[in-house]
Amino acid sequence: MWSAISFAQIDNPNMIILDYDNPQKYEIADITVEGNQFTDANIIILLSGLKKGQTITVPGDETRLAIEKLWKQSLFSDIEIGISKTEGAKLVLNIVVVERPRLSKYSIKGLKKGETNNIRDEISLKKNQLITEDLINATRREIIAYFYEKGYFGVKTTFSKEPDAEKPNYEILRIDIAKGKKIKVQDIVFEGNDHVESAKLRKLLKPKRKYKKWNPFASSKFVEDVYEETKPGILRQYSSLGYRDASIIYDSIIRISEDRVKIKIGINEGNKYYFRNITWTGNTKYRTTLLDTILGIKRGDIYDQSRLESKLFMSENGFDISSLYMDDGYLFFNINPVEVLVENDSIDIEMRIYEGKQATVNRVTIVGNDKTSDFVALRVIRTRPGDKFSRSDIQRSMRELAQLGFFDPEGLDVNPVPNPQDGTVDIEYKVVEKPSDQIEASGGWGGFGGFVGTLGLTLNNFSSRKMFGPDASWDPIPAGDGQKLSLRAQSNGPQFQGYNFSFSEPWLGGKKPNALTISLFHNVQSTFSFEKDRPKFTTSGGSVAFAKQLKFPDDYFQLRTSMTYQRYGLNDWANFGSSELGFTDGNANNLSFLTEIMRNSSNHPIYPTEGSSFSASVQFTPPYSLFNKNKDYASLSPEEKFKWVELVKTKFSGQWFLGFPNGKKRQFVLSPSYKFGAVSPWNKEIGYSPFELFRVGGSGLSNFVLYGTDIVSQRGYDEGKVSDPLQGQGALPIYTKYTLELRYPLTVGQSSTIYAQSFLEAGNAYNSFEDFNPFKVRRAAGVGVRLFLPMFGLLGVDYAWAMDPGQFDNKGQFHFFIGQQF
Repeated sequence: MWSAISFAQIDNPNMIILDYDNPQKYEIADITVEGNQFTDANIIILLSGLKKGQTITVPGDETRLAIEKLWKQSLFSDIEIGISKTEGAKLVLNIVVVERPRLSKYSIKGLKKGETNNIRDEISLKKNQLITEDLINATRREIIAYFYEKGYFGVKTTFSKEPDAEKPNYEILRIDIAKGKKIKVQDIVFEGNDHVESAKLRKLLKPKRKYKKWNPFASSKFVEDVYEETKPGILRQYSSLGYRDASIIYDSIIRISEDRVKIKIGINEGNKYYFRNITWTGNTKYRTTLLDTILGIKRGDIYDQSRLESKLFMSENGFDISSLYMDDGYLFFNINPVEVLVENDSIDIEMRIYEGKQATVNRVTIVGNDKTSDFVALRVIRTRPGDKFSRSDIQRSMRELAQLGFFDPEGLDVNPVPNPQDGTVDIEYKVVEKPSDQIEASGGWGGFGGFVGTLGLTLNNFSSRKMFGPDASWDPIPAGDGQKLSLRAQSNGPQFQGYNFSFSEPWLGGKKPNALTISLFHNVQSTFSFEKDRPKFTTSGGSVAFAKQLKFPDDYFQLRTSMTYQRYGLNDWANFGSSELGFTDGNANNLSFLTEIMRNSSNHPIYPTEGSSFSASVQFTPPYSLFNKNKDYASLSPEEKFKWVELVKTKFSGQWFLGFPNGKKRQFVLSPSYKFGAVSPWNKEIGYSPFELFRVGGSGLSNFVLYGTDIVSQRGYDEGKVSDPLQGQGALPIYTKYTLELRYPLTVGQSSTIYAQSFLEAGNAYNSFEDFNPFKVRRAAGVGVRLFLPMFGLLGVDYAWAMDPGQFDNKGQFHFFIGQQF
């Protein structure tokens, strides 16, 4: 409260006698201020409206108005203006103020820790703010609004203040919040919906379910903003059924209890309409019959506005009128469907087309690639200067940029800039770099009872060109040319060490996407000893691979050929040599050639929502035994049989990605996949080779990899226990595997990608083709989560239940995936 105006004269023998019937005029000789700690005295004087030299009436309105002006600033809890000195017709005014206390700190009670932290982010309280009723009311509104959005309608707040003993004129604000119960929808009632069931309409809203006490998983939480966002879906549903005039005539949210509301929605359905006559004007490039075929709408079809727009502008498969023109350079194309006649329940549509001229690409630029060289990005872009403009080429270019793995797929954008004057278009691709190099630091329990640690470094955007010479750039490593350099080491001490090196150039020669990959490897398996002559098994070798992009059947196909040489060395290796190889000392050589055809049309490198990935390969060695028909291979010792390994190895894998479109970036994806592998002998007298077989079961972490064995994961079972139920060490020549995953992204972005999944999996390994039965499998089911960090790659954990466990298998177990994609 501000006080009444006081004119108590201070230290002046000539006391002024206030006569309200005969006020006197005085000149302000000076103005002084008392009681201000934070507000500058000159500011207070300025805000009062009084100034030195001003003539005022005593008593009069000038001082009263000055106090009102100061009070409106909400800076003071008490204001008084007095006369400190008079001298003839002049006086000195003294403004005495009591400043409002300021905020020292505040506390929140009544909420959980997480909610308290969230509220602190929402409210605008700051230290040193003046504690006013406006501040308290504003804070109360912010708290109520925050919880209102969360579905709490009955939030109550209590504010209390107490002086801060350590700071004069500062107060501590205590906020007690009782959020009450979360509002749920008791019922959703539709009225006037004669042709659409209420249950179908209810599914379009959020919440989409009524409250059911017996079903705690039925989501009936009511959030008004979300409800308002989903409400237009009702009219879209009616429009798709031909009710283009449908409208919501009322909707009421009725509070029926402390934590329950009832929603009533009234609908005016209107009449149902049908397409009748569809005509085209302005089309000189394509005949009307072709446009009718692509449109796919016939006389008598239900008048569905969304279907019409999809066929004209935005069909998911690209089979629409707009794509037809824009893929042929007609950038300036425009089509306007006009309702020319509405008669009874029928509507005539006239498609008015402006074709324009064909546009050619003028300039193609890329921005945002701070690390990656321009030519690395431009070489995968399908729009080239001089080419006709094509929307499908732009879409394919965006896909190829994402598949490089150097840019954030969510940050990709394209900006076509038309130049109508000369019929050209400049295309600017915008990219956002993301970390692509990976450090692998993983661990797992190998099949031999030991913990295997792995350290690896993969540089996915390496540049050998920048290592030396005038282009040398070490910041901190040469990067930006799209080459791949990988170094990897595994060990558990003396028992196992593995070393791998590989280098890939994806555009050999720089003109075509012909990839060259060179790799070297060396593995040592031994006893727990570092002695020079200790028993050991070594695998050393290297490979050279060449991959070429194909144009037929389409340019998603790639052909890969490789040559690999492996030398296996045994030194007193009785541990496994005698049981699996049949000899303990000596060497075996494996020179093999591989031809693989692949097709990958997935739209995202980490979380694809459409497309597929297939691979079929044949790996073979020369048929040495067929060149030496005079030898009796059945009587040869194992060491002689396998001195030069011979085999034929075929593998196939296929995976589909089926997204459920819902108008949002985050969507469920169903991903079925199938894998098959088989090893066949060239010579039946030699039989199956002990090399290049398949070990099935577990997470598939490649710990101890002996004899060129393929490690095949199958969740729900221990490592290798599908192919070898007792020990988990053995490998078999044939396997098959089926997987069905349902995925949902929790976050997809540059810094990380996280998705949850559930899965069904079945597979088995077989001794021979005679034993092969694709329906005789061991099944499992489970749930899991995947986290992709650019620095470490894909990490994950699954929990799987074995449906067909063996005698010594656990029925449920965790599987960890570290540093590699499943």
